[in-house]
Order: sequence, then structure tokens, then C-alpha cells
Amino acid sequence: MFKNRIYFAYLILFVIFLVAFLLRFYRLNEFPVGFHIDEASLGYNGYSLLLTGKDDNGNFFPLYIDMFGDNRPSGYHYLTIIPIMLFGLTEFATRFSGAFFGALTIFSIYFLVYAIFENRKISIVSALLLAIAPWHITLSRASSEAIVALFLVILGFGSLVLGHKRQQYIWAIVGVISLTASFFFYHTPRVFVPLLFLVLLILFFILGKNYKNKLWPFFVGCLIFIVIISAWLVFSIPGGTGRFNQINIFNSFETNFFQEQQIREDAKAGSNHIESRFFHNKISNVMLIFISNYFDYFGLNFLFAEGGLPIWYSIPRVGLLYLVELPFIIIGIYYLIKEKNTYSKIPLVWVLIAPIVPAITMDDVPNINRSVALFPMLNIIASIGFFSFIKDIKYKKQISIMIGVLLLVNTFYFLHQYFYNAKTHKPWYRNNGFSEMMSVVNKNYQSNDAVIMSKFQGGIYPLVLFYSKYNPKIYQEEGSTKNADYTGFGKFFFVPQDCPSVQRNNKSPKVNNILFVDKGDCPSDKSLKFKKIKYIYREDGTKAFRLVYD
Repeated sequence: MFKNRIYFAYLILFVIFLVAFLLRFYRLNEFPVGFHIDEASLGYNGYSLLLTGKDDNGNFFPLYIDMFGDNRPSGYHYLTIIPIMLFGLTEFATRFSGAFFGALTIFSIYFLVYAIFENRKISIVSALLLAIAPWHITLSRASSEAIVALFLVILGFGSLVLGHKRQQYIWAIVGVISLTASFFFYHTPRVFVPLLFLVLLILFFILGKNYKNKLWPFFVGCLIFIVIISAWLVFSIPGGTGRFNQINIFNSFETNFFQEQQIREDAKAGSNHIESRFFHNKISNVMLIFISNYFDYFGLNFLFAEGGLPIWYSIPRVGLLYLVELPFIIIGIYYLIKEKNTYSKIPLVWVLIAPIVPAITMDDVPNINRSVALFPMLNIIASIGFFSFIKDIKYKKQISIMIGVLLLVNTFYFLHQYFYNAKTHKPWYRNNGFSEMMSVVNKNYQSNDAVIMSKFQGGIYPLVLFYSKYNPKIYQEEGSTKNADYTGFGKFFFVPQDCPSVQRNNKSPKVNNILFVDKGDCPSDKSLKFKKIKYIYREDGTKAFRLVYD
């Protein structure tokens, strides 16, 4: 009978996995609508690595790939190679790895929860909440490196907990390998993992008065190894601090600006200079910004109403978690605080540590990707709260069904918003219309001497490379000019003007047949009266591009 229960639990888990798989792969090539620049860079660099062994900057099998000074860990780029081999350089192939590992996370979350609580019901419900979670579905479908890293982080800590409980080195080794692998996919785990590992050591061995345990030296050695690998990737490999230098609160313009502004305002108000400097200095300013950022990640609007940033991940009027989970998260936190078992404190500790890394950044706060480690723990705590709630009440079955119906309604509302409303709601943030525009450009590429493209959308060169399937070897030989003003590659030439067809510049190529790609809402001009013009429209009916055949 006991074995049958185990098999039944595994059967339910497999069904949940199938649901998660469907929600992440259904029309993956079409949704999210549009294709972001980051996704295009991931796909094209995977294509470049497949064909040449080099990234678009000409670096041979790099650990980082630079787009605009961000130096992103290259793990996801390598994961795209096999899907691109199978499906070609497409949106589906680029998004495949994120969706696949997103679905696999169902198993890793079950494993982690069971390792902590040894309760199959809580593990199953936690896996279910993750399978239908808005934040996880949205990120898994959008080529998110953070989703792959999260899978490895959850698997890694689950293995560590199991290794400590069973006193088995092999599980600890599996955990360290998995956690270390996460460093090669996203920046955040490089700080989050050592911090949580250190706190778990304190929980397991010191607060638990278990520091004479035979695994104590081994776990300490594992932490040292993880810290060394993290430090090596950040400080020893060129580009390791690139993204941090761009977005950290310590050197940001906002931090310095607000400090100087406060000092000037104090001076005008007649404040003593020493007193002003005491209250308004870099340390106090950074601390205030950090605290403000940290608590932003626990905001109800962020979690349950509007979601976070970057905006191209947001779904209109949908939060990252379902509102029906909120009361159970509160109950779950209360239960875990009261619980005396050391392992049961892990979700609380995890939740408190998760926002630390994103809180030291300034760009796009609160940021979904950087805080991705927070959300699965809230799903787990909601599961704990649910079982704590129904344990001592009457009409368990009826109330459970009612809660299930509410969860189902929340889920279908999210899916409606994702597959319908988001399609036409502010569609310009994901380069909507770019693929259609490039399809037209590709058909006319050979018959034109130059394609002059407006950079009104910013750094578009990865999208052009992706949709033109530009030969990586040729691109590398041309010097990887990216899309600097008045430069380009092949016949593509990038200009800063919104409407290059009428805003002519002497820096443009002097050739006969030119195809201009303007911003869609460029005004009509008498010079274009006899020109062939084609408009590309977004899903909401607005004009994305104007193509002018000169």
C-alpha cells in the first residue's frame, strides 16, 4: 500500500510536468509576441558558435558574451546549439532551452521540498503552483537564462539538504556541481548561492549544535570551493564585472546625484556643513537605496498585481503570483516561524536572502530576473500554509475544492491575459513587427545595393543578424561593427535618424538602389510621392515600420 502511494505521487507529479510542459511549449514560436534583442543575441550567438566556434565578437568558445558591455555568462548560448541544429535559427529554437528547463524545474522543486519536509503532499502542491505560476511561465517562454540557473540552484540545494540529512557525501557533491553550474548561466547565483550556503552551514551545524558532525569539514570545503569558483568567474575572467559595473548602486548616477542634491538643499536651508555631511554621505545614501530596493521585492503590487521590470516581461493586470496564494503565504510564514525543526527554517532564510543581490542594483527595480530565486520559495510557503490551514478545520474537502476553483480561475485569467490581452497591450516593447519587416528586407536584399535602417528602437543589430541569418564567419571577418551610428555589415547600414528616407545624410552609402527602413509613424513627405512604400503593422494596428524603395 505504501509503495502504491509513492507511485501514485509520482504519477501525479508526471501529470503536473506534462501540464507545465504544455504551458511552456504551446505556440512557443508565437508567444511572447515579438522577439526581444536579448533573445536575438542568444540565438544568433548559438548559431555562430555552432558554425564557427566563436561568438559574434570573434571570441573562441567564450565564458562571457558581450552585447553592449554587459558580458553575459554564455551558458544559455551553448544550450541553444542543439535546438538550432534541429529546428534552425528560429524563435522556437532560441526559446527551447528556457522552456525545457522551466518544465524540468517541476521535478527539482518537488525534490527540494521533499528533501526539506519529507512530505509528498506539500511537494506535489509546490510543484503544481510552480507549474502554473505566472512568473515562471512568462520567464520560461522568453529565453531567460535565469530560469536555467534557477533549475540548477533548486536542484543543488535540494541535494545539499538531502546529503546532510542522510550523511552522504555523494548528494553533497551533486549539489556542489549543480550550484557551480548555475554560475555559468546568470550573474545573481554567484552571490546568492554562497550567501545561502553559508547560512545553511550555520543552521545545520552551529545553531543545530551539530558542528562535530563528520560532514562539517566537508561542507565547509564545499563552500570554499564555490566561493573560489564564483570569485574566479567574477574577478579573474575578463568581463566578469561588466554587468555589475553597469547597474550597481555604489557607482550609479542616481546615488551620486541624490547625495549632491541633498547637500545643496541643506546648504540653501542653512544647515551646518558637518551635520549635512553626517546625514548625507555615500554610505548612508547607499544604505537607504538598498533598503528601499530590498523592500520593493516584497511589495504587494509587485508580487500580486502588476509584476515587475523589465516591462517586456510584464503581463497586463497580472502579478507574479496568484492573489489566492496571499493568505496561505501569510499562514505558511507563521507556521514556519513557530516550527522548531531546523530544516523548516530554510524557506524563510531563502526568502530573506533572495532580494539582497537585486537590491544592490539600480536598473529596472524591482527586477524579475534578478529576484527569480524569491518566487519558488513563496510558492512553497503557500503550499505549507494551505496544509496548515485545512489541517484543523471542518469541511476540509469542500473548502479545498473551493480554493482549487479559485486557483483555477486565477490561472485561466492569467492565460487569457498572456495569450490575448498582452498581444495588443503596449506591443512596442518587444520589437513587434521586426520579423515581418526583415522578411520583406530579406526578399529585397539581393536587388538593392544598401539597406539603410533607423535605430529608433536602439541596438537592433542582433535582430538583423538573427532574422537575416547572416553568415557568422563573414560577420566576424567584417570586424563585428555591431550597430554603431553610420556603420553596418553586408548591405545593412545603421543611422540614428528616425526617418532616413527623408532625413538624408552624406555619411550614408553612395549607391543607386536603396531600401530605407523608417520608424512607422514617420510623417509623409512630398519627396516620397512617387516612391514605393510599404508599412509593417503591430498587432494593435499601429505602424511599426515604413519601408521606402528608393
